[in-house]
Amino acid sequence: MRRSTNLRRNILFVFTLMCLAGQGYAQTLSRKDADEIRVLAREKVKGLNDLLNAIANEDLSNYERRYLMMNSYMPSNDQIFVNDGVIVEDDTDPKNKVSAPGLDTPIEKYLSNFDLFYTKTEINTIEFTNIVVGDVKVDKYPFVKVFYTQHFKGKSNRDNTPFTSISRVAELRADKSGNDWVVFLTRIAFNSAENAKAVPVTPKPSEKYDSLQRKKEPIAAQPTDKKPVATPEETRQTERVSQQISQVNQAQIAQARKWGAIKLGAGVAALAFGAVTYSMLNKDYKDYKNRIENSEGFTSYAKPGVYISIGAAAVGIGLSVSSIFDFKTAKGR
Repeated sequence: MRRSTNLRRNILFVFTLMCLAGQGYAQTLSRKDADEIRVLAREKVKGLNDLLNAIANEDLSNYERRYLMMNSYMPSNDQIFVNDGVIVEDDTDPKNKVSAPGLDTPIEKYLSNFDLFYTKTEINTIEFTNIVVGDVKVDKYPFVKVFYTQHFKGKSNRDNTPFTSISRVAELRADKSGNDWVVFLTRIAFNSAENAKAVPVTPKPSEKYDSLQRKKEPIAAQPTDKKPVATPEETRQTERVSQQISQVNQAQIAQARKWGAIKLGAGVAALAFGAVTYSMLNKDYKDYKNRIENSEGFTSYAKPGVYISIGAAAVGIGLSVSSIFDFKTAKGR
């Protein structure tokens, strides 16, 4: 009897833990969280569309395209892929329309292939339509599938062959960072019954950083039998890219400071003009009022000058406030 009682207690205890765990799990991913993740997932897929159009823009330099590509999978404000370990089924060849062996390509190589083989134009030639965001599911982490139709309206440099519209599926993972959700692409493939299955993928980065940390702080390298050593060419290339990025940043800072100074000067001048004009009008009105018994109101007497002085003051305030943002931009860089 005692053994039976203990067994019932153990079953009840386990059942209670399961209920509590289920409640905690439900609280972890509420309907609001799921809706937020779906919205962010749609925006990331649109971000991929924008990225491909930018790479295919003939007005960008090779450096600018390379900069955009690197920022898409490395910690940055423009990051859309979780890391550089993301795998994409290569569609840069018009002959590739469905999943097949040998099409899995690391994101860095995929973007390089796209840059190399897709024709450059002045206008956008890539469009994603019929975007459908699936339900958010949870395995090791929340993830979601996004289905869309991809239109490459340009041609391939391989043999000038036009592309046809294809159906694609993107997988994205979501992680909580403070009170906000962070969503990144983890895989892109041709849409098929196999790829549409809810099986999450966890790309392994080659770089030692954690894309999911809000502050993007580097992770300490793990000890290995043999530490990788950069080749002299890789080192020189890294230095060149760093110098170019530094030059771009310095130019942007100088430009922001320049415009900030111009706007601030113009704003102060406009404020001064408005104040002086208003003061003169007010002085003339007092003199007029002392002389005329049934004098009219100030606004009626002083127009249109009063409107000009008020408008100048408003412009001055607007330019001064705008200059503050320019100076903040320069400082933030």
